[in-house]
Amino acid sequence: MSIHESSPSDRGISRKLSRQCTDYIATQFFPEMRLGSIVSGFRNENLEAQTFDDQRFDLVITLDVMEHVNQPESVLKEVARTLKPGGAYVFTVPTYKGKTDSERRALYKPDGSIDHLVPEPEYHGNPISDSGSLVTFHYGYDLPERIYSWSAMDVEVRRFHDHHFGIIGDFTEVYICRKLT
Repeated sequence: MSIHESSPSDRGISRKLSRQCTDYIATQFFPEMRLGSIVSGFRNENLEAQTFDDQRFDLVITLDVMEHVNQPESVLKEVARTLKPGGAYVFTVPTYKGKTDSERRALYKPDGSIDHLVPEPEYHGNPISDSGSLVTFHYGYDLPERIYSWSAMDVEVRRFHDHHFGIIGDFTEVYICRKLT
């Protein structure tokens, strides 16, 4: 299989894929560097405007990335473009139980400034930046329908609850999107 993983970690599935898949490409986004170049061992890619060829991958993976992107619609269109027919996009993102509608929390403007739309910005850890990653969205239960409208991919959402592995509580959703044609 041909696999693209954006923002991999140095553990778990990312490590396994990098060791066992001969056509595995790991990417990070370094805004100040040329897209498509290799930076610190990663291919530099902006998920919203990828440099990959059409129908390049069988599988695209992002784990805890989508809540940080500026234009999720662009990401889903790009993922669909880079997937082969029958390919899949698997990702995790926090989904808030009390939210019917997704909420934009911040917007990166073209001039590089940030429009914070909530009083207190939220940041998560970032393996390539000590300043963290700004949370741009809190997604609600409308996300699967948004994904379909942006990409025409079918969407399956799985939620895990597993005491043996300590996977309990909120934010355990895994989204599986399939490109049909």
